[in-house]
Amino acid sequence: MTGYPKQDFLSGKVDWQQIIISEDSSVISKKEDKLKLNLNSIVESEYRIKKKDGEIKWVREILQRISDESESSGKFQGLVYDITECKIDEEALEKIDKIRLKEVHHRIKNNLQVISSLLSLQAEKFEDKEVLEAFRESQNRVESIAMIHERLHESENMDAFDFSDYLRKLTTDLFNSYNVGNRNISLKLSLEQVYLGMNTAIPLGIIVNEIVSNSLKHAFPAGKIGEVSINFGKAETFAAKYETSCSDKYCLYKGDYTDYKDCLNNNFRYILTVADNGIGIPEELDFQNTDSLGLQLINILAKQIGGCIELKRSPGTKYIICFSNEG
Repeated sequence: MTGYPKQDFLSGKVDWQQIIISEDSSVISKKEDKLKLNLNSIVESEYRIKKKDGEIKWVREILQRISDESESSGKFQGLVYDITECKIDEEALEKIDKIRLKEVHHRIKNNLQVISSLLSLQAEKFEDKEVLEAFRESQNRVESIAMIHERLHESENMDAFDFSDYLRKLTTDLFNSYNVGNRNISLKLSLEQVYLGMNTAIPLGIIVNEIVSNSLKHAFPAGKIGEVSINFGKAETFAAKYETSCSDKYCLYKGDYTDYKDCLNNNFRYILTVADNGIGIPEELDFQNTDSLGLQLINILAKQIGGCIELKRSPGTKYIICFSNEG
Protein backbone atom coordinates (compact mmCIF):
# COMPACT_ATOMS: atom_id res chain seq x y z
CA MET A 1 0.00 0.00 0.00
CA THR A 2 2.83 2.42 0.77
CA GLY A 3 5.59 1.10 -1.51
CA TYR A 4 7.94 0.89 1.49
CA PRO A 5 9.12 -2.47 2.88
CA LYS A 6 7.85 -3.41 6.34
CA GLN A 7 11.38 -3.24 7.76
CA ASP A 8 11.61 0.49 7.00
CA PHE A 9 8.76 1.15 9.44
CA LEU A 10 9.85 -1.37 12.09
CA SER A 11 13.41 -0.01 12.12
CA GLY A 12 12.25 3.59 12.30
CA LYS A 13 13.87 4.50 8.98
CA VAL A 14 10.45 5.69 7.79
CA ASP A 15 7.93 7.19 10.19
CA TRP A 16 4.25 6.76 9.31
CA GLN A 17 3.61 10.44 10.09
CA GLN A 18 6.13 11.41 7.39
CA ILE A 19 4.08 9.93 4.57
CA ILE A 20 0.82 11.64 5.62
CA ILE A 21 -0.12 14.62 3.42
CA SER A 22 0.59 17.72 5.50
CA GLU A 23 -2.88 19.24 4.92
CA ASP A 24 -4.46 16.18 6.58
CA SER A 25 -2.19 16.06 9.64
CA SER A 26 -4.38 18.41 11.70
CA VAL A 27 -7.40 16.12 11.20
CA ILE A 28 -5.47 13.17 12.61
CA SER A 29 -4.13 15.19 15.54
CA LYS A 30 -7.65 16.18 16.59
CA LYS A 31 -8.79 12.56 16.42
CA GLU A 32 -5.82 11.39 18.51
CA ASP A 33 -6.49 14.12 21.09
CA LYS A 34 -10.05 12.81 21.35
CA LEU A 35 -8.71 9.30 22.01
CA LYS A 36 -6.40 10.57 24.77
CA LEU A 37 -9.37 12.24 26.50
CA ASN A 38 -11.47 9.08 26.29
CA LEU A 39 -9.25 6.01 26.22
CA ASN A 40 -12.25 3.69 25.78
CA SER A 41 -13.26 5.28 22.48
CA ILE A 42 -12.49 4.07 18.98
CA VAL A 43 -11.28 6.72 16.58
CA GLU A 44 -11.72 6.59 12.80
CA SER A 45 -9.95 8.94 10.39
CA GLU A 46 -9.76 9.32 6.64
CA TYR A 47 -6.70 10.96 5.15
CA ARG A 48 -4.17 10.83 2.34
CA ILE A 49 -0.68 9.35 2.25
CA LYS A 50 2.12 9.65 -0.29
CA LYS A 51 3.61 6.38 -1.50
CA LYS A 52 7.32 5.89 -2.03
CA ASP A 53 6.87 6.54 -5.76
CA GLY A 54 4.92 9.77 -5.07
CA GLU A 55 1.41 8.41 -5.78
CA ILE A 56 -1.32 9.70 -3.46
CA LYS A 57 -3.57 7.18 -1.73
CA TRP A 58 -6.65 7.63 0.47
CA VAL A 59 -6.70 5.49 3.62
CA ARG A 60 -9.02 4.92 6.56
CA GLU A 61 -7.48 4.44 9.98
CA ILE A 62 -9.17 2.82 12.98
CA LEU A 63 -7.37 3.30 16.30
CA GLN A 64 -8.10 2.10 19.83
CA ARG A 65 -6.33 1.49 23.13
CA ILE A 66 -5.30 -2.06 24.04
CA SER A 67 -7.14 -2.99 27.21
CA ASP A 68 -5.00 -4.42 29.99
CA GLU A 69 -4.71 -4.21 33.74
CA SER A 70 -3.14 -0.76 33.67
CA GLU A 71 -5.63 2.06 33.02
CA SER A 72 -2.76 4.36 32.10
CA SER A 73 -1.35 2.00 29.49
CA GLY A 74 0.00 3.78 26.45
CA LYS A 75 -0.45 0.76 24.21
CA PHE A 76 -2.64 1.26 21.14
CA GLN A 77 -3.53 -0.82 18.15
CA GLY A 78 -4.75 0.32 14.79
CA LEU A 79 -5.78 -0.71 11.32
CA VAL A 80 -5.12 1.24 8.14
CA TYR A 81 -6.59 0.20 4.80
CA ASP A 82 -6.73 1.59 1.29
CA ILE A 83 -10.00 3.34 0.33
CA THR A 84 -8.71 5.10 -2.80
CA GLU A 85 -11.11 3.37 -5.20
CA CYS A 86 -14.08 4.21 -2.96
CA LYS A 87 -13.01 7.87 -2.89
CA ILE A 88 -12.63 7.96 -6.67
CA ASP A 89 -16.13 6.52 -7.05
CA GLU A 90 -17.55 9.03 -4.55
CA GLU A 91 -15.94 11.95 -6.37
CA ALA A 92 -17.26 10.69 -9.71
CA LEU A 93 -20.79 10.39 -8.32
CA GLU A 94 -20.53 13.83 -6.76
CA LYS A 95 -19.52 15.34 -10.10
CA ILE A 96 -22.43 13.59 -11.84
CA ASP A 97 -24.85 14.88 -9.19
CA LYS A 98 -23.53 18.43 -9.61
CA ILE A 99 -23.93 18.24 -13.38
CA ARG A 100 -27.47 16.92 -13.01
CA LEU A 101 -28.39 19.60 -10.47
CA LYS A 102 -26.92 22.32 -12.68
CA GLU A 103 -29.02 21.00 -15.56
CA VAL A 104 -32.14 21.04 -13.36
CA HIS A 105 -31.55 24.69 -12.41
CA HIS A 106 -30.85 25.53 -16.06
CA ARG A 107 -34.09 23.92 -17.26
CA ILE A 108 -36.18 25.54 -14.51
CA LYS A 109 -34.67 28.92 -15.40
CA ASN A 110 -35.45 28.40 -19.09
CA ASN A 111 -39.03 27.32 -18.34
CA LEU A 112 -39.60 30.36 -16.13
CA GLN A 113 -38.25 32.64 -18.85
CA VAL A 114 -40.69 31.05 -21.30
CA ILE A 115 -43.52 31.82 -18.85
CA SER A 116 -42.24 35.40 -18.57
CA SER A 117 -42.23 35.74 -22.36
CA LEU A 118 -45.77 34.34 -22.59
CA LEU A 119 -46.95 36.88 -20.02
CA SER A 120 -45.31 39.64 -22.06
CA LEU A 121 -46.99 38.44 -25.28
CA GLN A 122 -50.37 38.11 -23.59
CA ALA A 123 -50.09 41.60 -22.13
CA GLU A 124 -49.79 43.06 -25.63
CA LYS A 125 -53.44 42.14 -26.25
CA PHE A 126 -54.66 44.50 -23.52
CA GLU A 127 -54.78 48.27 -23.27
CA ASP A 128 -56.20 48.66 -19.76
CA LYS A 129 -53.43 50.08 -17.52
CA GLU A 130 -54.43 48.02 -14.48
CA VAL A 131 -54.39 44.79 -16.48
CA LEU A 132 -51.02 45.67 -18.03
CA GLU A 133 -49.65 46.48 -14.57
CA ALA A 134 -50.86 43.11 -13.23
CA PHE A 135 -49.08 41.31 -16.08
CA ARG A 136 -45.88 43.25 -15.49
CA GLU A 137 -45.94 42.48 -11.77
CA SER A 138 -46.42 38.77 -12.47
CA GLN A 139 -43.62 38.87 -15.03
CA ASN A 140 -41.24 40.49 -12.53
CA ARG A 141 -42.08 37.87 -9.90
CA VAL A 142 -41.34 35.06 -12.33
CA GLU A 143 -38.09 36.74 -13.41
CA SER A 144 -36.95 37.13 -9.79
CA ILE A 145 -37.29 33.36 -9.30
CA ALA A 146 -35.68 32.53 -12.66
CA MET A 147 -32.71 34.69 -11.73
CA ILE A 148 -32.10 32.61 -8.58
CA HIS A 149 -32.01 29.38 -10.58
CA GLU A 150 -29.63 31.07 -13.01
CA ARG A 151 -27.32 32.03 -10.12
CA LEU A 152 -27.42 28.48 -8.73
CA HIS A 153 -26.67 27.08 -12.19
CA GLU A 154 -23.61 29.33 -12.45
CA SER A 155 -22.43 28.80 -8.87
CA GLU A 156 -19.84 26.20 -7.90
CA ASN A 157 -21.79 25.65 -4.70
CA MET A 158 -25.10 24.00 -5.59
CA ASP A 159 -26.58 24.67 -2.15
CA ALA A 160 -26.08 28.42 -1.87
CA PHE A 161 -25.05 31.54 -3.79
CA ASP A 162 -24.04 35.14 -3.17
CA PHE A 163 -27.33 36.89 -2.40
CA SER A 164 -25.81 40.38 -2.54
CA ASP A 165 -24.83 39.82 -6.18
CA TYR A 166 -28.38 38.67 -6.89
CA LEU A 167 -29.83 41.81 -5.25
CA ARG A 168 -27.73 44.04 -7.51
CA LYS A 169 -29.03 42.31 -10.64
CA LEU A 170 -32.63 42.15 -9.39
CA THR A 171 -32.87 45.84 -8.48
CA THR A 172 -31.17 46.93 -11.70
CA ASP A 173 -33.69 44.92 -13.73
CA LEU A 174 -36.60 46.36 -11.73
CA PHE A 175 -35.39 49.92 -12.34
CA ASN A 176 -35.16 49.12 -16.06
CA SER A 177 -38.62 47.53 -16.02
CA TYR A 178 -40.14 50.74 -14.64
CA ASN A 179 -38.03 52.95 -16.94
CA VAL A 180 -36.46 54.70 -13.97
CA GLY A 181 -33.61 55.88 -16.19
CA ASN A 182 -36.00 58.55 -17.41
CA ARG A 183 -36.94 59.57 -13.86
CA ASN A 184 -35.09 61.22 -10.99
CA ILE A 185 -34.93 58.17 -8.73
CA SER A 186 -31.56 56.81 -7.63
CA LEU A 187 -30.61 53.45 -6.14
CA LYS A 188 -28.29 53.13 -3.16
CA LEU A 189 -26.98 49.67 -2.18
CA SER A 190 -25.00 48.63 0.88
CA LEU A 191 -24.64 44.86 0.61
CA GLU A 192 -22.49 42.37 2.50
CA GLN A 193 -21.45 39.17 0.74
CA VAL A 194 -23.69 36.48 2.23
CA TYR A 195 -24.45 33.06 0.79
CA LEU A 196 -28.07 31.94 1.08
CA GLY A 197 -29.78 28.69 0.18
CA MET A 198 -32.59 28.49 -2.36
CA ASN A 199 -35.32 27.93 0.27
CA THR A 200 -34.52 31.30 1.80
CA ALA A 201 -33.36 33.18 -1.31
CA ILE A 202 -36.50 32.66 -3.43
CA PRO A 203 -39.02 34.03 -0.87
CA LEU A 204 -36.63 36.83 0.06
CA GLY A 205 -36.10 37.73 -3.60
CA ILE A 206 -39.86 38.01 -4.14
CA ILE A 207 -40.14 40.19 -1.00
CA VAL A 208 -37.53 42.59 -2.35
CA ASN A 209 -39.23 42.54 -5.76
CA GLU A 210 -42.57 43.55 -4.21
CA ILE A 211 -41.19 46.30 -1.97
CA VAL A 212 -39.01 47.91 -4.64
CA SER A 213 -41.83 47.69 -7.21
CA ASN A 214 -44.21 49.42 -4.78
CA SER A 215 -41.68 52.18 -4.20
CA LEU A 216 -41.14 52.76 -7.92
CA LYS A 217 -44.88 52.77 -8.62
CA HIS A 218 -46.23 54.81 -5.71
CA ALA A 219 -43.54 56.61 -3.68
CA PHE A 220 -42.47 59.22 -6.22
CA PRO A 221 -45.47 60.71 -8.07
CA ALA A 222 -45.31 63.42 -10.75
CA GLY A 223 -41.56 63.23 -11.33
CA LYS A 224 -40.65 63.59 -7.63
CA ILE A 225 -36.90 63.24 -6.99
CA GLY A 226 -36.01 60.45 -4.60
CA GLU A 227 -33.91 57.47 -3.58
CA VAL A 228 -34.45 53.77 -2.95
CA SER A 229 -31.88 52.25 -0.59
CA ILE A 230 -31.22 48.62 0.30
CA ASN A 231 -29.01 47.41 3.16
CA PHE A 232 -28.27 43.74 3.66
CA GLY A 233 -25.86 41.82 5.85
CA LYS A 234 -25.21 39.82 8.98
CA ALA A 235 -26.83 41.02 12.19
CA GLU A 236 -23.45 41.45 13.89
CA THR A 237 -22.36 43.75 11.06
CA PHE A 238 -25.34 46.00 11.72
CA ALA A 239 -24.56 45.91 15.44
CA ALA A 240 -20.91 46.84 14.89
CA LYS A 241 -21.92 49.67 12.58
CA TYR A 242 -23.77 51.43 15.37
CA GLU A 243 -21.48 50.50 18.26
CA THR A 244 -20.07 53.30 20.41
CA SER A 245 -17.45 53.48 23.12
CA CYS A 246 -20.18 53.77 25.75
CA SER A 247 -19.69 51.15 28.48
CA ASP A 248 -23.31 51.15 29.65
CA LYS A 249 -25.13 48.16 28.16
CA TYR A 250 -28.17 50.33 27.44
CA CYS A 251 -26.21 52.64 25.16
CA LEU A 252 -24.15 50.18 23.17
CA TYR A 253 -25.68 51.42 19.96
CA LYS A 254 -26.54 54.75 18.44
CA GLY A 255 -28.22 56.09 15.31
CA ASP A 256 -30.61 53.52 13.85
CA TYR A 257 -30.15 50.98 16.61
CA THR A 258 -33.80 51.33 17.61
CA ASP A 259 -34.74 50.10 14.12
CA TYR A 260 -32.72 46.90 14.52
CA LYS A 261 -32.88 46.14 18.23
CA ASP A 262 -35.67 43.57 17.84
CA CYS A 263 -33.63 41.70 15.22
CA LEU A 264 -30.55 41.74 17.44
CA ASN A 265 -32.37 40.90 20.66
CA ASN A 266 -34.11 37.92 19.03
CA ASN A 267 -30.81 36.53 17.67
CA PHE A 268 -31.71 36.67 13.98
CA ARG A 269 -28.62 36.12 11.85
CA TYR A 270 -29.37 38.52 8.98
CA ILE A 271 -31.02 41.89 8.45
CA LEU A 272 -32.40 43.30 5.20
CA THR A 273 -33.79 46.82 4.92
CA VAL A 274 -35.52 48.31 1.88
CA ALA A 275 -36.34 52.00 2.17
CA ASP A 276 -37.34 55.02 0.13
CA ASN A 277 -37.71 58.73 0.90
CA GLY A 278 -40.97 59.06 -1.01
CA ILE A 279 -44.44 60.16 0.09
CA GLY A 280 -44.84 57.21 2.46
CA ILE A 281 -47.65 54.75 3.15
CA PRO A 282 -50.86 56.23 4.61
CA GLU A 283 -51.16 55.80 8.39
CA GLU A 284 -54.58 54.21 8.06
CA LEU A 285 -53.21 51.36 5.92
CA ASP A 286 -52.43 48.22 7.93
CA PHE A 287 -49.75 46.59 5.79
CA GLN A 288 -50.22 43.25 7.56
CA ASN A 289 -53.97 43.18 6.89
CA THR A 290 -54.69 44.44 3.40
CA ASP A 291 -56.26 43.38 0.12
CA SER A 292 -53.04 44.21 -1.77
CA LEU A 293 -51.57 40.99 -3.23
CA GLY A 294 -48.05 42.44 -3.08
CA LEU A 295 -48.28 43.26 0.65
CA GLN A 296 -49.91 39.89 1.36
CA LEU A 297 -47.00 38.17 -0.38
CA ILE A 298 -44.48 40.16 1.67
CA ASN A 299 -46.04 39.07 4.96
CA ILE A 300 -46.64 35.45 3.96
CA LEU A 301 -43.10 34.96 2.61
CA ALA A 302 -41.50 36.62 5.65
CA LYS A 303 -43.25 34.03 7.84
CA GLN A 304 -42.26 31.26 5.41
CA ILE A 305 -38.55 31.92 6.02
CA GLY A 306 -39.11 32.08 9.78
CA GLY A 307 -38.38 35.79 9.86
CA CYS A 308 -40.16 38.93 10.99
CA ILE A 309 -40.96 42.12 9.11
CA GLU A 310 -41.52 45.63 10.41
CA LEU A 311 -42.64 48.82 8.67
CA LYS A 312 -41.30 52.28 9.55
CA ARG A 313 -43.42 55.06 8.04
CA SER A 314 -41.43 58.21 8.59
CA PRO A 315 -39.64 59.63 6.76
CA GLY A 316 -40.75 57.82 3.62
CA THR A 317 -41.13 54.05 3.93
CA LYS A 318 -38.73 51.54 5.42
CA TYR A 319 -39.16 47.78 5.67
CA ILE A 320 -36.93 45.81 8.06
CA ILE A 321 -36.76 42.05 7.53
CA CYS A 322 -34.91 39.85 10.04
CA PHE A 323 -34.29 36.19 9.37
CA SER A 324 -31.92 33.24 9.68
CA ASN A 325 -30.76 31.26 6.67
CA GLU A 326 -32.10 27.69 6.72
CA GLY A 327 -30.61 26.58 3.41
